[in-house]
Amino acid sequence: MAEYREIQGAAVQNIAGNSGVVEGQIWYDSTANNFKLQAFLAASVATSGNVNTARTQLGGVGTSTAGVIYGGETPALTGATENYDGTTWTNATACPATKSDMHSSGTQTAALWGGGSPSSSGSFEYNGTSWTAGGDMTFSGRDFYGGSAGILTAALQVGGFISPGVYSDVMQQYDGTSWANIPQVYPTAPQTGNFATTGTQTACISVGGVSPLDLSSNQWDGSTWTATNNLSTGQYSTVANGTVSASNIIGGSTPGNTYDTVIQTWDGTCWATSPASISTERSQSAGGGSATNAYVAAGRNAGFLNSTEVFTDAGVGTTTITT
Repeated sequence: MAEYREIQGAAVQNIAGNSGVVEGQIWYDSTANNFKLQAFLAASVATSGNVNTARTQLGGVGTSTAGVIYGGETPALTGATENYDGTTWTNATACPATKSDMHSSGTQTAALWGGGSPSSSGSFEYNGTSWTAGGDMTFSGRDFYGGSAGILTAALQVGGFISPGVYSDVMQQYDGTSWANIPQVYPTAPQTGNFATTGTQTACISVGGVSPLDLSSNQWDGSTWTATNNLSTGQYSTVANGTVSASNIIGGSTPGNTYDTVIQTWDGTCWATSPASISTERSQSAGGGSATNAYVAAGRNAGFLNSTEVFTDAGVGTTTITT
């Protein structure tokens, strides 16, 4: 039998980790003490650690290895805050507010909570350990489950739900100190109750609406909204992650099914249904991450959920050779 050296013209390299390897390369990982292959991997979903407080309609930001969730309904309102390291959720200092459906943006160490239900205009800033009061939003009496984008010092809130059954097209932004309305409005206010938004203050994409039959998708460039190609299937009360050029939405509610496991991906031009799906039907969850690697946590179906799942999109990645 021919050896690897004879076929490839070189021996298997000894490399600590996977620094510098290319697609198709086999090497011995001296850190993990096993053989690795850099290959094109199919999209997948993995189960991760459970959150400590099962809840829905909560806030969540960060990445799949450094996330944070806060607030929500248990069904009682809570300010519980938990940090995520990619494996385990750890309780942190609770937010002084106990609300659901709040604005949420930022990172694990610089997160923003704005407003929420019951009616509130107050906002709070999180540094990875504790919460401090921030500037008040320009209006109260709105639920902000969807429509959040940006970071702590440059956040955007698009619309919101005004009980009973009225939806706003007003947009406001936060500069790290204060909130201010901007003159532009969202093109279709009825969408802003349960839609999803991801991206930055000046470049984001909003999808879905108050109905699972709403396929619309709109992109914001900092001054104008532009309609983009529709969703593959209607999906609302979902979690959105990524940017205007590459993003995903996970879970939510879809036509004919109160809760679903669907994942859709955006490549900057079109939405497509991923061959991967989460294992637990869920809606009104929290999440964070990128287009290619994102977590979804908690939410609800028949009851309040505490499970976490991590989506990895198809692409070049590292796999261990076991045979």
